[in-house]
Amino acid sequence: MRLPRNLFLLIAWILPAVSAAILAIDYGADFTKLSLVKPGVPFDVLLDRDSKRKIPSVVSWKREDRVVGTEGKLAATRFPHTHYPYVKAVLGTTEVPNLDVFPSPPVLTESGALVFRHDNIPKHITPKPDDKEAWTPTALLAHQLAYYKSLADHAAGEPVTQAVVTVPAWWTQAQRKAYRDALELQGIQCIGMIGEGTAIGLNYAMTRTFPDYDPETGEGEKAYHLVYDSGALSTSATVLAFYQTSWKPTPNSKMLINTTHVEALGVGWEDVGGINLDLALRDLLVDDIITKTGNKDIINDRKAMAKIDKEAIRVKQILSANQESLTSIESVFDDVDYRSKVSRMALEGKFEGKMTDFMKPIKQALDAAGLDLRNISSVILFGGNTRVPFIRAELHEVLGGDELIAQNVNADESAVLGAAFYGASLSGRFKMKSVEVHERSIYDIKMGDDIIFPAGTPLGTRKSVLLKPEDEINIDFSQGGNPILQLSIPGVKDALANFTASEPAVNVTVRLDARGILGVANAALVSEVKDEPTGGVAGKLKGMFGKKDATEEPEIEPEADTEQPEAETDAKEKAPKKVTKPRVALKFREKPLSPTHLSKDERQITNQRLRAIASYEGAMRAREEARNMLEGYLYKLQNILTGDEAEHKNLHAFSTKVERTRIKNLVDETLEWLHEHAEEATVHALIGKREAIEALERPIVTRFDEYEKRPPAVVNFRTALYAGRAFVDEARANLTAAAEEAKNAPADQPVAPPRYTEAEIQSVEDMIIDGGKWLDERMEKQMPLNEDKTADPVILAKDLDERGQKIQAAVLRLTSRKPPRAPKVRPVKTSQNGEKEETKEKKEPKEEEPQEKEAPKHQEL
Repeated sequence: MRLPRNLFLLIAWILPAVSAAILAIDYGADFTKLSLVKPGVPFDVLLDRDSKRKIPSVVSWKREDRVVGTEGKLAATRFPHTHYPYVKAVLGTTEVPNLDVFPSPPVLTESGALVFRHDNIPKHITPKPDDKEAWTPTALLAHQLAYYKSLADHAAGEPVTQAVVTVPAWWTQAQRKAYRDALELQGIQCIGMIGEGTAIGLNYAMTRTFPDYDPETGEGEKAYHLVYDSGALSTSATVLAFYQTSWKPTPNSKMLINTTHVEALGVGWEDVGGINLDLALRDLLVDDIITKTGNKDIINDRKAMAKIDKEAIRVKQILSANQESLTSIESVFDDVDYRSKVSRMALEGKFEGKMTDFMKPIKQALDAAGLDLRNISSVILFGGNTRVPFIRAELHEVLGGDELIAQNVNADESAVLGAAFYGASLSGRFKMKSVEVHERSIYDIKMGDDIIFPAGTPLGTRKSVLLKPEDEINIDFSQGGNPILQLSIPGVKDALANFTASEPAVNVTVRLDARGILGVANAALVSEVKDEPTGGVAGKLKGMFGKKDATEEPEIEPEADTEQPEAETDAKEKAPKKVTKPRVALKFREKPLSPTHLSKDERQITNQRLRAIASYEGAMRAREEARNMLEGYLYKLQNILTGDEAEHKNLHAFSTKVERTRIKNLVDETLEWLHEHAEEATVHALIGKREAIEALERPIVTRFDEYEKRPPAVVNFRTALYAGRAFVDEARANLTAAAEEAKNAPADQPVAPPRYTEAEIQSVEDMIIDGGKWLDERMEKQMPLNEDKTADPVILAKDLDERGQKIQAAVLRLTSRKPPRAPKVRPVKTSQNGEKEETKEKKEPKEEEPQEKEAPKHQEL
């Protein structure tokens, strides 16, 4: 997986249009980190609604309400039956993990997919699912993504519809597609997937430089680093090669652009992580509780086990820094309070025998990369387990000390920041360091019985295969021995009937895209006749191994028995004219073979349920907002009405006792209604209650506002009248002077017409007279009321402002107009008999105008 060199041009050609904002997601089994990529937004981790930098990866239901994140995690002890943690462990899989971490474990359906049950499904979820088979792991992830998207939408100020996500490098196609399906269910396009270890390495490379290396000649050197990531469910190691290349943006450019390359060489992993420590500590607590109470039924009590799980996680964090920790669980079981003490030694003893499992991925990754620790420049630590004392001790022993451990690397946020940097590279909207990312497939991918993409194939690779034409072609693809895709080409027989070229064959181009997902790019009927014999036979690879997507260049030389492009002939030989070979496009169908794949009907039903939940939550938020606004408004008015009169003197000064009594009675009545009907009240009813009180309060507010605004508004209006009168006087003087000047002007020297017409001046004068009369009438009625603040005003500030603005606009429209010019006089010539004749004015160039002005002087001479 590598970004194109000419990034700013090719991204727009290859990928769909990238929106202004991109969401980077590092979805962990225990916690999720988010980052928003948008011009003008600081490049940092996105906070949740509780201002936390990491979000628990869990979704729960509290009766009718869906809760995600911190609130969802807190619901585990009260509602364990509808609590769904560790969804990542079962996403896209067909086997239940051998871990006791699910309050309601998933069950295997007849089709081979995993589903979770949901007791007492809320009524607003339609179509209503079966209680025993309610949610697939993909749907549960989509629930969480809805929350993540809402955070991103709020931070971006616009809908965010694209995302870059981190995934374990060893995830299969089924797991990657399940993640992509969950994103699409929430209207998010997955524009990029990057391995977790690679994302951490990319973040490491953001602020560092590396040695020069030329991939074509092999000159230079690479720097090798190892990323050790120990999370909740798994521990992995990734060997990365870092190097730098230089290239010219254009052939004639004198400037070189340096590009940093991050290349994944080897990956190792084990299914062991922090959850194993949590379970070991939970078993210690359960054994101690059973010993003290003698009651083994606690194991079957889900609420009790949820409380113990919560306490085990808390104690584990304490033991990371201390040798002992006190444990305390109130009413853990049958109203029995539990208190005890746990030591770090006891936990390590419980986990003895599995400690070395945490170190196995290091050797696996080094072996896959063909390196050893002597080649490694540094080890980058990531994940919460790297802070656990006994794991650090094991690392110290394996690495031969702490000298190799990289410093100044964020062990919690590096992955999401690396993904955000990758997303910024895809967007092309940022001035940033040039980076290329190279990842490889982990598993062999077969086409039938033949390996088409061996393990280690660069992601983004295409291959073309020639097949013997048959009436209908059906081919199965598998990954690591598991079926993933079936290709059907039904129209071969009909295409052959109209195909006249000799030796026909079916050309199928298969693509392993940059996200690690296999797909068929195209299928066509072609001729196998070659200009030169190459030894190719039907059914073998055409030799496009190494030919990447349009964004990449070939990296691997074609095989000997492959068909070469005609343009790649020896330049010294005389190449014949290029002949267009016959090619007939064939229609084909792709059918995913994984049991976890969502069919069209399943996707549609899941979408309907998600929309129903979103609609319900939107209505609940609107109702809650209306309720909070009404409740706050009522308590505010109650405090003003019953508070100190001196403190709220304006209310008492501008209202009558009768008005205050009416408002108080309605406030008390509404508060009583709210306490009784707050839970079921509709938004319309809540808004109506507030508007009823506002209708009683509005006259009082209007009196106060007018008392404050009217005096300056009257002054401003009088000023507008005065300025208008001054304009009228000046305009009439201009009109009289212009008329007198025109009367006395000689015929051959006309003057400019008046600037304003009589009608225009009269229009402004009428507005001034009408405004003055209107003001006098209103003020005559208003003056007696000024002493009574409880009286409704006769003249309003907004009316004064509107009339004043109309007068100002009329005057400004006239004064901003350009003054008229004097009319031009036609040139006069003298005839032979001495009579003057008017001639048509000739149009002369501008540069000749001075000569025309001098002409009368020559005549006088």
